[in-house]
Amino acid sequence: MGGEVLFALNLCCFPEGGKTGVPKEELGAILTGAAETLAEAGGVLLGGHSVRDDELKFGFAAIGRAEPDRLLTNAGARPGDRLLLTKPLGTGVLINAFKLGKLDAPGLEEALTEMERLNREASRLALDHGCRAATDITGFGLIGHTREMARGASATLRLRFESLPVLDGFYHLVKKGVTTDSTVANRDNAADVFEDRAGLDRHQLELLFDPQTSGGLLIAAPEESAGDLLAALLASGHRATEVGEVVAGPARVEVV
Repeated sequence: MGGEVLFALNLCCFPEGGKTGVPKEELGAILTGAAETLAEAGGVLLGGHSVRDDELKFGFAAIGRAEPDRLLTNAGARPGDRLLLTKPLGTGVLINAFKLGKLDAPGLEEALTEMERLNREASRLALDHGCRAATDITGFGLIGHTREMARGASATLRLRFESLPVLDGFYHLVKKGVTTDSTVANRDNAADVFEDRAGLDRHQLELLFDPQTSGGLLIAAPEESAGDLLAALLASGHRATEVGEVVAGPARVEVV
């Protein structure tokens, strides 16, 4: 949204006595990697809290600040805006395929690279190019989060399916039966505003509702600055693509 992280606390739920087979060295690597990433985001680690847990969990409690007149919200899109997506889709299926032994480590690497990319620079560039609206594409999938932008703006967000960036191997894995526990629920959740005007098959629909981990930003950019923003995103290393537009109409998401 344009906020700036100031500091954070570790939240560690780590197993004791090797119940999950996680070596102490890997637990240490989680803390090291998290501290490095927090520093990359501009924040300071102040400490944390740890508990014993049979299932490994880790996160941050973060505090930051934002300027009220310099924010990207899910209510700021306007008809005429172009929609830019900063990361490819498909992490849900690829992660599950890896867990199921249907994808090897090299096959997962592309997804890991994108998940490791912070949205900080994409947010800064969007604000610098006069954007008012964005959302991150995470657990509710592309359509679920686009739905929130459509409702917030009281407008129609139209996505071009053929323009959507996809991680390598996604469709191959879907055809082999790999999916996620959230995909059907995500589709049901967005049924009231979703319109498939492209006649997509079930494998293609899977991409629209695949839950993303550390997904990219969907940015509504003013038409006059969208091209320059896309060029800046690509120059900064993002696999960004123009995927649609905002049009006048009811609050819904169309895929064409």
